[in-house]
Amino acid sequence: MTQLIPKDDRGIEPCLALYLRKANRVITQIYDHNMSQHGIKVTQFSILRAVNYMGEATNGTLQEALVIDQTTLSRNLKPLIRDGYLQVMSGEDKRQKLIRLTDNGKRLFMAARKDWNRSQQAIAKELGEDMTQQLLTVSDRVVELKV
Repeated sequence: MTQLIPKDDRGIEPCLALYLRKANRVITQIYDHNMSQHGIKVTQFSILRAVNYMGEATNGTLQEALVIDQTTLSRNLKPLIRDGYLQVMSGEDKRQKLIRLTDNGKRLFMAARKDWNRSQQAIAKELGEDMTQQLLTVSDRVVELKV
């Protein structure tokens, strides 16, 4: 059987999960550094961004769009709701909750978007055009593996 994952100099097979998590932590640190002046983390900005583009969302649509579990989503939604950036309303079905940006949420999104873009551009510049595209392609392919 062919070895798909080459071993390192010590003969140890690298862990794909660890490598992805390490890369994710570094990228997250870059975004969080630039988001810090807005009092949010990139995980929260991602929610604001998704809700902005969707117009309104449910927990389920956010979970699917962000590939995030309910517990993590709830933990990131709470401060955004508490601080008045998101509004939660009942949907047609009383069990369904609709999430929308408030006016303050829209202002926060617009202000933070500039720093998010700065992070995007800095990372893309460091990686270069080809590697940036490879990162997007690999990320999409990995997401397709979800169970």
